[in-house]
Amino acid sequence: MESVKAADEPVFLPLEDSFCRIGIRKAVLLCQLPLTVMMGLIVFLAVLFRPADSWDPGVFLVPLVQLLIPALCLVAPWRRLPAWSFVLVPVAECLAVGLLRETGGPLLSVVGLLMAFPVIWLSVSVSRIRLALAIMAPAVATIASPLVLGHAVERIELIRMIVFPTIMAGLALTGHAVAHGLIKHRERLRSNERELELLHQATADHAQLMNTVLETVNVGVWAMDSNGGDILTNRRLRSDRLWTQERTSERNPFVLDPGEAAEPGPAELAARGATFTNTLVRVGADDPQQRTFSAAARPLHEETGQLKGSVLAFTDVTALVKAQTVRDKFVATISHELRTPLTSILGYLEILGERPDPRHISVIERNAERLLTLINDLLLVASEDLELRRRPTNVASLLEESVKSAKSEAAARGITITMEIEGATAADVDPHQFGKAIDEILSNAIKFSPEGRSVGADLRDTEGGIELTVSDQGVGMTEQEQDEAFTTFFRANHAMETAIPGAGLGLPLSKAIIEAHGGTIRLESKPQSGTTVTITIPR
Repeated sequence: MESVKAADEPVFLPLEDSFCRIGIRKAVLLCQLPLTVMMGLIVFLAVLFRPADSWDPGVFLVPLVQLLIPALCLVAPWRRLPAWSFVLVPVAECLAVGLLRETGGPLLSVVGLLMAFPVIWLSVSVSRIRLALAIMAPAVATIASPLVLGHAVERIELIRMIVFPTIMAGLALTGHAVAHGLIKHRERLRSNERELELLHQATADHAQLMNTVLETVNVGVWAMDSNGGDILTNRRLRSDRLWTQERTSERNPFVLDPGEAAEPGPAELAARGATFTNTLVRVGADDPQQRTFSAAARPLHEETGQLKGSVLAFTDVTALVKAQTVRDKFVATISHELRTPLTSILGYLEILGERPDPRHISVIERNAERLLTLINDLLLVASEDLELRRRPTNVASLLEESVKSAKSEAAARGITITMEIEGATAADVDPHQFGKAIDEILSNAIKFSPEGRSVGADLRDTEGGIELTVSDQGVGMTEQEQDEAFTTFFRANHAMETAIPGAGLGLPLSKAIIEAHGGTIRLESKPQSGTTVTITIPR
């Protein structure tokens, strides 16, 4: 098991990362290079300061043998050798240093210190085998060198032969302890790196999740600091802020106003640390597309309790406000439309109880039919599926009947109806429903036309089908009113102000009928220039 660990050991632990990139051959050469250079330097200095013939020949022979070690490292097939085989190099270096020290005698006693290089190389490792070699190699080299060279060992030399291996053993143990500390430190660093990576990934995932949530919700979110600066905003809030800047000159509720406003907005209140919910903010009072937002805010505090900012949420409730307005108008309109015939019915029933008269019954019947028509229209508009009973029909005949029925209402206000029919006008329609749509459009044209004007109804055959155009010379509509004209229960301000009768069902009902026939309906209008409604249906 220890041999496996040795095999798994790097060449030199402190430089493991660098050596892994350059390969084992260059790593071994670099590790033994300091000893080779130092041994050559010592031999050069020995020759320089003392004649070569006064030295033992072994002083020159041992360095030559040392030079063979890097040469062998260069040609050794390291990939085919066992992974631990490089440890033989520092062991051989210990033996070479021991031989050179012995042949040099007292004059080269300093050579023994060179053994520290291979000892450190071996011992700086977590392998106990390498530690054992780092302790044993200096001892063997010191004791075996005089025996190999045949030198007599004097008694005083025994002190060196005991103390020097002991010092090298202490150095080996120190290097081994350093290696263990280095490994533990590296493991802690790697563990910290893994934790940092996990923390970074968790932070990135959390940021991505928060960004996705912020971009998904249909609410403008604004996190501001205590000075009104942006900490965090989502796309919806930036869009609303830009819309306000471009469409109106009013104070922007999505920006903190640095001045002292008479009535602080939601941003100013939030900057003061206020908490509020469902505060309505209207933007673009001078714009036809005025928008209404519901604002809410919660403060952000430091751990010390000091205010550091606030988070605001703006919800666009324009559609809800409009729906409430339409509901209120609908209740008022329907109440009026129901109360008028009901009042008439009840009044004539009371008269009928006192003085029976057949004419009163006809009045009651007419008002009851008016109520029934209103209720049927309400049910028709509320129905998702409009039932049609199609059959080949002459649309011109339907138009003539509608014009004939509307003439009495028009004549009462001095309005004339002109009619023009061109080409074949046969189509596959439900005569009852389609006739009702024509009635509603003609009725609207008459109701919104001033007295003494005219209403035109033109029916023609086109390539796309049959086209019916009804035009009046009435008050017309604004662009905003045209956008809402086909909305159920919508009534223009002029109709409400002048008490023009109606429940806001005519155009929505006509649109439902025309589209059920696969046709289209559109209108063109300008204020004080009349309105033109165009219907196109396939044959």
